[in-house]
Amino acid sequence: MKFKKIPTSDEEYIEIYAETLRENSKLFQQQKNLIESQIKSSQSFFTNLFKGKNFKTESRKYLQERGLI
Repeated sequence: MKFKKIPTSDEEYIEIYAETLRENSKLFQQQKNLIESQIKSSQSFFTNLFKGKNFKTESRKYLQERGLI
């Protein structure tokens, strides 16, 4: 992806990227499909990992053990 201007901060990068997605519907659709696929994979992973257990409690414990929350 080529930028019209080089971002100097994370916020600026996000703004430029969002503007690029807004202008390019094909790229937007690809990103949307990728994100939806990642969400489905994550849901499936956690559902199978904690099958038959208290999902909320076990998922928090799992994430805390890995230092993610």
